Order: sequence, then structure tokens, then C-alpha cells
Amino acid sequence: MREHPLILIPIAAFSLALAACGDDSTATDASASASESGSTAASASATEGSTGAGESEGATDTDTGADTGGEAEGLLPPSEHLIRISMALRGKRPSEADLAKVEEDPAALPGIVDAYLESPEFGAIIRDLHNDALLSIVDFGAPPAGFLAKGAIAGTDPYAVNRSIMEAPLRLVEHIVVNDRPYTEIVTADYTLADNVVATVWGLDHSGTKGKWEETSWQGKRAHAGVLSDSWLFTRHSSTVTNANRGRANAMSRALLCYDFLDRDIELDPSVNLADPNVVAEAVQSNQACAACHQALDPMASFFSGYLPNYTPALIPYPLDMWVEGLFPILFKVNMRDPAFFGAPGDDLADLGDLIADDPRFSLCAARRFYAYFHQVELDDVPLEEASALQSTLVEGGFQVKPMIKELVLSDAFRVAEGERGRKQARPIQLAALIDDLTGFRWRTDLSAFGVGVIDLMDDSLIGYHVLAGGIDSLFVTRPSNTPSATTSLVLQGIARNAANIVVTADFAQADKGKRKLLTMVDADTRDDATLRDQLVALHRRLYGEALAADDPVIDASLELLKGALALANDDGARAWKITLTALLQDVRIAFY
Repeated sequence: MREHPLILIPIAAFSLALAACGDDSTATDASASASESGSTAASASATEGSTGAGESEGATDTDTGADTGGEAEGLLPPSEHLIRISMALRGKRPSEADLAKVEEDPAALPGIVDAYLESPEFGAIIRDLHNDALLSIVDFGAPPAGFLAKGAIAGTDPYAVNRSIMEAPLRLVEHIVVNDRPYTEIVTADYTLADNVVATVWGLDHSGTKGKWEETSWQGKRAHAGVLSDSWLFTRHSSTVTNANRGRANAMSRALLCYDFLDRDIELDPSVNLADPNVVAEAVQSNQACAACHQALDPMASFFSGYLPNYTPALIPYPLDMWVEGLFPILFKVNMRDPAFFGAPGDDLADLGDLIADDPRFSLCAARRFYAYFHQVELDDVPLEEASALQSTLVEGGFQVKPMIKELVLSDAFRVAEGERGRKQARPIQLAALIDDLTGFRWRTDLSAFGVGVIDLMDDSLIGYHVLAGGIDSLFVTRPSNTPSATTSLVLQGIARNAANIVVTADFAQADKGKRKLLTMVDADTRDDATLRDQLVALHRRLYGEALAADDPVIDASLELLKGALALANDDGARAWKITLTALLQDVRIAFY
């Protein structure tokens, strides 16, 4: 067990006084979310390892662990390694059975990882990971999104409509990975994936079953090449006529090859009149300073010459057709170069996909992106030796992704306990899934009365808190924040407070303790110390994976918080448990893993 600073005792009275301020004892449980706002102060300071006072614990490498072989070497013990793997792959804690199995026999860990890689939660992680690369999920209500619920999908929430459209390329990647298809199919697949909304918007064949994602095909002359053929992706990554798809080509190069043309050093020729498109068109071919990039970029851009440039979907009835064969060279009269991929010629998107899949940079980029996501480091900071080892596993395994991920999460590098390569901050998708699993609470707001729909606040940046919690909006914020900040702390406080209110109310309303989420040993009127201690032990086990004795100092501190809450809440057991759980749910061990 890792030790945690017992900051609870000297500040408990002050914290609980803050919690009591503004606390309306006559408020109903239905309005507890608002009336309990004062308890945020208690949770921020009273928990034994909160993201405020305990932040340094998750971010430094000075902690001394318990006397286990792994921790003595700077590595997590098997049980904490399991917790990290479960959070990374599923966004939730391991079951009690899995924890017990690994505590008894650490050799059981690889088999448990195999099971996690088959879980439905793993697919959501794959989508989140690839959104970092493809930058597909943007604000739902504004261009380049802003699709309307009209025609055959009239009456569907606009939020749901736009989420389906924006998730489509990510769903294709998820489909390939979870079904053990070669990873190269993300750029070579001769099919796409669509639900009824996506099929309606783009005019694809579909059974019509609402919410069901099915394999289907693009219509017309567009070649199939996995995500390279996706209409939304090239609505999101738009172009102008004069840019002639160069931005689109670079977006795909950056996402799939980890090669960004904009990172290259260039010397600008001041003699080139950048205001004259004809002069610029000549310069990118003949001027040495320009041609260094454009000799490779422009031929790659030619593969995308059928995609419409800037697009306003709200003005056109469904289905929309984003591809017009020969659009740029024939209709727009743009002098496009012959399609080629870094010198290798091709004819269409399918050729481009094959060329990308055969490029060693594609597999190395995949390895780097998976490493960067799970280790929470910048792409440029991924160790080349470790990325190369993962690349070999990917290629030699027939481009199966799961064996590579398994190798990654079981490695000692992923098991490092502290420091820059140690504790991982829960990403918004992981934090939301964890709180949901522990308490049954999902932070949503229903704006149906305003014609918007139900919005998941942890997965949205226009109205919700996704960016504030460390995520991206794919337009203005394109890299996740993997370090704690004031906003991540505020989001954690908010979700902890709301979740505590919900779970306490629901648990005490359930007479059968075996069917409760967290409070499985007590009722609102339970007061004997032995039972309260047993409940707190169970909570520490469920929330943090800790195996503590009932007389452990950590349990002493949690019990003191509970008793202080009882005193200030006029012996209202439900209110006291809400305060206690608000604190426990924003502990550093919730924010980090």
C-alpha cells in the first residue's frame, strides 16, 4: 500500500465548516446537487490526497512506497499495475475478483489484459486515441459541423446527429481494431461504417436500424481507402481552391505518418509576391525555397482533388455528396500535379492508401501514437527505441493492434511508479467512465427544450467541460493536457459533488444492500464505529483498490471526516455521507492512476 499524507485531521473542522455554509438542511435530495456546492471546499482540502493539497504526490517522484519488490525498484506493485492498466484500457477500476487474482498470483495479469482488450470500453479508448490524430470531434453546433436534423432524420437531436457524423471515421478505426483486422485497413478498407444518421446524410446503404453501426460503401466513383474516403473527415479538414488540398494532404501526413510539412525549416524568398496566385503557383514548382516542401506535398494533395472545398452543410438537403470526380483540375481549372506519394505515382485514393500502408513511417507512427497516448507524453518525446520495438510487434503480428498494446501496458516502462513517466492523469473519457462505473452518475445536461438534445458534459467542449478537463476540441486545442491545472481540479470537484449526491440518494433508497453501488454496509442511521470502519475500508478498496485494515490511520482520518460531517449536519446521515464521498471521489487516486 502506498502511504498518503494525512492532511485531513488538522483541517477537518475548517473544511466541514465551509461545507456547512449555505447548506440548506431542508433541501430535497433532488436539489442536492445545487445545495451541496459548499461541500466542494471539504472535498478539495479534506481528502487525504486531494488534487489540491495532494497534487504533488501524483506529480513527483519522491514518494516512498510500501515494502514490495516492485515499488522498491521504482515500479508499481502488481495490484496497482492492474489498476493502471484497467484505467488505461477501460477507464474503470478492476473488479474485486481481478484484484484478488493478481494479488494472489501476479502471473495472472496477462490473461486479465486479454479480457480487457475484448471489453466494449476498450473501443471507446481507441476512438479517443485516434481523435488525437485525426482531430475529428469538433464543436457540434458550428462550422465545420452544424449539421441539421432534417429530412429522414428530422426530430433527431442535433447534438446526436453531429456526434454520429463526426465519430464515423473513428468508429471505422475502432471496428478494425476490436475485430482484429489488420491496422492497415484504416487506409485500405474497401468499406466504411455508418449508422442511420451517417447513412442519411451521405446517402449510404443502411438497414435503417437507429444507432446501429454497419459496414457500407461510398456511392459513385470515389475509391475506397478507409478513413481517406470519409466525407466528414474532409469536411472537417477543408480546403480553398487556391490551397488545392495541400492542408488536407498535410493533415493526413501528420495523422498517419507523424510527418508534418509545417515542421520543416524553410527560407522565405522575399522576391515572391504572395498576393499573386499565379506567381505563387509558379514558385512552388520552380523556386528552390518553396519546392523543397511542395515537390512532395502537392502531388499528395492531388489525390484529394475530388473533394469539395469549404462546405456549408446546413444549406443543402440530404444526401450530401462531398466527392466530384475531377473537381479541382477540371471544374476549378486548378493546375494539379500528377498524384504521387513521396515520388511513388498513383491514380486514386485507394492507391494512396496502399502507398501509406506500405510506408514504414505508417507503422512507426502508429506505435508512437499508441505509446504517446498511454504514457501521456508528447509525440516527439516518445523514445525511438521503444517505439521501434512496438513497431516490430505490430508488423510481425500482421498489423494486429491488440498484441502491441498488451506489450505496451505490461512493460516495465508503463509500470513506473512516479516521476514524469509515472502517474497518469485520467483523461476526460476515463474520468467520466470511472465515475459512472463507481456511482452510476453521468454528467449530462438536457437541452431538448432548446432544440439541442442531451449533452454529455465530459465529452463536449462547446457547452461541456471536455477541454477544461484536459481534453481537446480538435480546432483550437489540438493537444491534450496531461498535467493538473485549476480547471481540471474544478471539473473534478464538480463531478465528484454531483456523483456523491446521486449515489448516496440512490443507495439509501435501495433496501437491498447487495444491490447498492457504494454504501453496501450502512444505512443513514448507522452509527457504530465498527460498521462505519468496515464501510470505509470497503470504499477505499472499491475507489482506490487499497487493502486497508479497519484500524489503519487512513481509515481513522476518513472516519473523523464522517463524524465531523455528522456533527455539522445535525446528525443527518445522508448529508454526512455525501460530504464524505465528495471528498473521497476527488482524491488524487481518482484524478491519477
